[in-house]
Amino acid sequence: MAYHPPSGPPPYYGYPPPPSTAPGAFTYVPAPVMMPMYPESNNPTYVTNYIYPPQPAPEPPIVIDNIESDVIDWVPSTPHEAHSLYGRAFLAGREGWDNSPLWAIRAHYNGNLVPGKLAIKHRAAYIPFGGREVPVHNFEVLCAPQIAVKWVPMSHGQVPSGGIIAGNTQDAEPLYLARVRHKGSLTPGKVQPSNSCCSISYGGVEISFAQYEVLCYEEGYN
Repeated sequence: MAYHPPSGPPPYYGYPPPPSTAPGAFTYVPAPVMMPMYPESNNPTYVTNYIYPPQPAPEPPIVIDNIESDVIDWVPSTPHEAHSLYGRAFLAGREGWDNSPLWAIRAHYNGNLVPGKLAIKHRAAYIPFGGREVPVHNFEVLCAPQIAVKWVPMSHGQVPSGGIIAGNTQDAEPLYLARVRHKGSLTPGKVQPSNSCCSISYGGVEISFAQYEVLCYEEGYN
């Protein structure tokens, strides 16, 4: 026997039920539902559509230089690659304990460009900064003929005419290449005139000296 579905609309199982259209029927009117109230949170959530503007790229480090490329040069290198510069690198000093050569270098550090030393035999480079002897692994080696430059004795932050600018602070104060004798070594370092001294790295620390020699151009080469 075939099945015949009941006449009329299909049953409705939603909520609320639909209003009745039969005569005399009551229409369902949903009553307002009271929702529970919760205490305000101490950490309200805010929604915002604020778009932050793109941030500017950091400024490149300032480099102050008075070096003529046809007289002396700064050559990028590392402790393990600097041996290729033998014959070109400037001999700025020597280690006191084994008389091995010290080359003059400069390296970027915390926004500064700081002169320092490379113990080429031991493949170790350092700069004096913030009271410490800071090891550096990427630097520039000073290459210059010995006859193009000279060492001039100075003191208390003074720099002679023709002094070679080898770096600068992050505030654009020039730093000059200098050297001092200390415990048998002749060690290159930096002169920052505002500090009234020469600073070298030695034995893990930065040491300051009132008397020093500043590297300058020889007359006729600058």
